[in-house]
Amino acid sequence: MLSGTGQSKFLRALLVASTAIVPVCGVVSARAQTTAQVTAFNIPAQPLAAALSAFANQAGLKLAYPASLASGRTAPAVQGSYSSNEALRRLLSGTGLSHQINASGTVTIADRVSSAHAPVAADGSLMLGVIEVLGGNANSAVYAPYATAAATAHIDEATIERYRGSDPTDMFRGMPGVASANARNGSGGIDMNVRGMQGLGRVVTKIDGSSNSVTVPQGYQGYSNRTFVDPDFIGGIDITKGSDAASNGIAGTVSMRTIDAKDIVEEGKRFGFRVKGGFGTNSSKPTPGAFGGYQFPGNAWSPPVATPSPDGMDRPSFLKPTNGHGSAVAAFYDEKYDFLVGYAYRKRGNYHAGKNGPVAKPYKSGPRELCNSWGWCTNWPEYVEVGGIANYRPGEEVLNTELETKSTIAKGTLRFGDGQSLKLGYTGFRSEAGDQISWRMQTNRDRPVQRDQTSGTSVDTYTARYKWQPEENDLIDLTANAWLTDMELRKPWNRGTRTWPTPDQFGLPMDFRTGSDVLMWGLDIGNKSRLDTQFGDVNLDYGLSYNYMTTEPSAYTDELSGPYSAYGNKKELGAFVKANWKPIDWLTVDGGLRYDHYWTQDKRPVGPSHYIENSGKRSAGGLSPSLGLTFEPFEDTQIYGRYSYALRTPSLLETVSGGIAVSTITDIEPERASNWEFGVNHTRQGLFSADDRAMVKLGYFDWTIDNYVARHVGYMPNGYFGSFMYNMDKAKFSGIELSGRYENAGFTAELSANYYTNVEFCPKDTGCANETIYSDFATNQVPPEYMIGLSLSQKLLEDRLTLGGRVTHVGPRAAGHTNIDGQGAGQFISLIKWDPYTLVDVFAEYKFTDNLTATFRVENLTDEFYVDPISLMQRPGPGRTFYASMTAKF
Repeated sequence: MLSGTGQSKFLRALLVASTAIVPVCGVVSARAQTTAQVTAFNIPAQPLAAALSAFANQAGLKLAYPASLASGRTAPAVQGSYSSNEALRRLLSGTGLSHQINASGTVTIADRVSSAHAPVAADGSLMLGVIEVLGGNANSAVYAPYATAAATAHIDEATIERYRGSDPTDMFRGMPGVASANARNGSGGIDMNVRGMQGLGRVVTKIDGSSNSVTVPQGYQGYSNRTFVDPDFIGGIDITKGSDAASNGIAGTVSMRTIDAKDIVEEGKRFGFRVKGGFGTNSSKPTPGAFGGYQFPGNAWSPPVATPSPDGMDRPSFLKPTNGHGSAVAAFYDEKYDFLVGYAYRKRGNYHAGKNGPVAKPYKSGPRELCNSWGWCTNWPEYVEVGGIANYRPGEEVLNTELETKSTIAKGTLRFGDGQSLKLGYTGFRSEAGDQISWRMQTNRDRPVQRDQTSGTSVDTYTARYKWQPEENDLIDLTANAWLTDMELRKPWNRGTRTWPTPDQFGLPMDFRTGSDVLMWGLDIGNKSRLDTQFGDVNLDYGLSYNYMTTEPSAYTDELSGPYSAYGNKKELGAFVKANWKPIDWLTVDGGLRYDHYWTQDKRPVGPSHYIENSGKRSAGGLSPSLGLTFEPFEDTQIYGRYSYALRTPSLLETVSGGIAVSTITDIEPERASNWEFGVNHTRQGLFSADDRAMVKLGYFDWTIDNYVARHVGYMPNGYFGSFMYNMDKAKFSGIELSGRYENAGFTAELSANYYTNVEFCPKDTGCANETIYSDFATNQVPPEYMIGLSLSQKLLEDRLTLGGRVTHVGPRAAGHTNIDGQGAGQFISLIKWDPYTLVDVFAEYKFTDNLTATFRVENLTDEFYVDPISLMQRPGPGRTFYASMTAKF
């Protein structure tokens, strides 16, 4: 109970003054709103305290209530567009609590029985219990995974700002079971890997419900799957590991939300403006034609000397600004409509590697016999070893890592009567990057060379979202989405291929760039219904989706680089239904069923000049069922189990010729994933003190992917020798994941860890083994065997100063790699090696005012020399880098 101290008297007076309603058990202070104002909510079924926290965040409210009020109570899922009145009614149904929103926008939550008999002090104020205060702009979504009975994770906007790193992929560092691949060669894109699976649609990555994912071939080394978005425009990231009936991603779904007007406009205002700007260090302007590392002897008769490059060792001083970024966003918010526009720009030269670790240190190893895959052997009288994991010296400039991006965003929402709204949006992304084809840097002996041209990416995405949620209607929560993405990818034509003509032979400039054009669009419609039955509440979620994608070589690409670019289209239709049934307070049963069907068509011309065969038309489909149980034997504790048998239809580039392999003339069966998930969530209030909070999420998964699609190298049915796609018997992944969070008096600690208990690949003729197949793309998709991360932060000086840091340790590969087999083929894909390493990042934030914040970061504090896991080239990551930025809101 609140005591009679001056502080408690002030709090009681404040509560009474802000409500003017007696009796009261809880108070919410917010921007003025009416019951007709609609907000998009996505709150899973969970304990009431966590649900109210999510509600406060998503509704933009500040909520205060006695902590005991929510103890032992649970709330159903609230997903869809609702007024605050209707959302609270649904959350509080069955709890014995009531709420009221008065004309001024004040919200009260009360116990229907005890509030009528609440004691009143002599001064007229209420005697309340311990008050739980939740800020509407707080990062309450970070609590949601600990109250969600599934393998989920969340990255909030504050974490993105504190640990954004040198590339967008660094946002995902330290997430158990989740990583972004090809971190240092992605043109500013992200390539999601979930539990060892990536690309080809295995992980669905969405931005505001739309997709701009594109697969970029990387020569013999495979492909990278890229999604483009600027970190300044991300409001939060939700990750689901494993399949879900509402998504066709069998390994997981990554949903990114861009900022809305509510994120910019402050409470009580209609206009808002946010400006961000900053600089970074540790980079240099690229010099075309510059060499890096060492030139090693090219044959056995060359002098056994490693010759260092004269370039790349002029690393700037630690605090010297060498790159920068900035963004500006303006927004307007009203109960009837809102809009937002923004622009972001960032530019960086080539970064420099760290100094401490397995850098290149050439040494003579004595006589050695080397044999190639064709059986030719050579005796070297004195062989020179690299002496490191990459051909770079300590602190050296890492060539072809420059990046320049320009991003735009525009969004607007109209809210009509009867719970209807229409949101229109546009995002644009342009990048020029030192995007080098990976097979040119596939070993630690390959010598880096700075290209004289960058690769370009252009992405335009348009979205439209309609929602209809009538008040006090449990049967209609309708959402309809439409989106379209237009993409262009350009790269310098392949000068190293002598058999193809040069641009000037077609009247083109010599700096002409080739590439591909991609167009994709989609439609989906869904509805949520809630049924109150005598056997318990039932929540239904069901819908339809249709996606279309077409890709073709850009002008003169086939003529200059050969007929190796994909040329075809894919259509995919999906339908799903999910049900959530809570027959008793401590048991929840959920199930789902999804159907997918696809059609692809190879549009490549057939003729004597194109020896790659047209694969024609293909189609297939199937059902994906799922079932789960959640037990809540104790307060704030969930024990859950899930099983799904999910289908992945082949991607466009697996089914048309010239895609990610030379040919796809073999029939590809859809992959089938048998996914088991088991986990425990627990939240504890008052662990070490009355005001602290601790939460933990522990899970185990066991996946078996039948018909796992892989690449094979050998003689194809048409007699040509090359690479083609096929189905191996299966692949297996299993492991343990741990997440934990502790909060107390401004101190926050987050622990994350994962360990793979098994990773196996199973060809049909040899059985399963803990190793990848020598020619398969999975060679460089295997994650580290273990990872552990710890983040700490402390608020000081009345919460104006926040100090913190993160330590991440990455272990060795979770699987080995098969040697070249007996087919006479070369090493068509090279294993990119990394050594276990530890990275330390620190930050400091200071709020000069509520609207002006300075942020200082040091990435890779110990200047570690390392190569990122799940990469396609032997390229080190950035060394110690200092960043400083300012954020102002008006």
